[in-house]
Amino acid sequence: MSPDKGNLQLLHWVLIAGCVLFAGGGNLLLKWGMSQMGSVAATELPKLQYALQAACRPQIIVGVVLYVASFVMWLSLLSMVDISLVYPIFIAAAFLLVTGGAVVWFGERVDAMRAIGTIVVVAGIGLVSLSGRG
Repeated sequence: MSPDKGNLQLLHWVLIAGCVLFAGGGNLLLKWGMSQMGSVAATELPKLQYALQAACRPQIIVGVVLYVASFVMWLSLLSMVDISLVYPIFIAAAFLLVTGGAVVWFGERVDAMRAIGTIVVVAGIGLVSLSGRG
């Protein structure tokens, strides 16, 4: 473990990339699996049968496995670096990955307002992660 938790080294970047890919990929797989299940009315909780059917879908199973792998990597990362540094980077990268994946694989539309909002959010997160350093 580096004595300076405010600087990112190669291992940290590899762990961040793994967290982003696994968490983002897990989210996209969960969306795919749930899209095939059909929507649940907002006014009712899913019934046990629905939940069990969802939990047995391969996309859901793999999505959860990726989430768990991301969680394990995230815990390792948190033991090495400042969360105030790494979390904004993780969130911005995952935000871009999931948004891009939603457009490519699910045909979701990103209009100009959403695109500008995404850019502003990612730029803001980038500024936050850079503030207070050196």
